[in-house]
Amino acid sequence: MIKILSVLFILMPLTTIAATSPEGKMEKPFVINGEVICLKDIQKQITPYLESFEEESGVKYKYNVKSGLSYKDTIGLRLQINRVDSGLNVRVADLDYYWLQERGSMCQPAYMVLERFQ
Repeated sequence: MIKILSVLFILMPLTTIAATSPEGKMEKPFVINGEVICLKDIQKQITPYLESFEEESGVKYKYNVKSGLSYKDTIGLRLQINRVDSGLNVRVADLDYYWLQERGSMCQPAYMVLERFQ
């Protein structure tokens, strides 16, 4: 629980965080040339926070896209994050990541929910 709160407090200046996830509609992720839009940006933003909780170096994560999301004027991704180094494939977090549909705001979080499992 402390780890979840720590991540949320770190991310709070970057985004608006609510206690529960919005009732977003699940859709297909938006893909261009075989790449899921904003996935690389999300990985760059979230991975350092996840690594900060690890007690060892060289930790690697895999971001599995579960679905696209839409909620009011936002779109996003529902992701499952697994730790995959040292032969592991262990689920460490679920992430709902929403951004505004405006072109200038793409990939910048408008709302996110990160839940880290013990």
